[in-house]
Amino acid sequence: MTSRWEPEREPATATQTTPEITTTMCSACGSQVSGLNGRYACGVCGWVNNWAEGHTALPHAGEDQDPPEP
Repeated sequence: MTSRWEPEREPATATQTTPEITTTMCSACGSQVSGLNGRYACGVCGWVNNWAEGHTALPHAGEDQDPPEP
């Protein structure tokens, strides 16, 4: 009898770190656009939705692990 390896599972209370790919229709031209966590930019007409319409809060600058040099 062999034992099965089980991956370590994150606790249920852990925050999601991997972005979710979401899809919608462009408000300007009707093309199908995909984005990350509800933030979209249309490559056909240039429409971009407001950052506040996303599904998750954006990280603060202090949380950046690799900040740009001033």
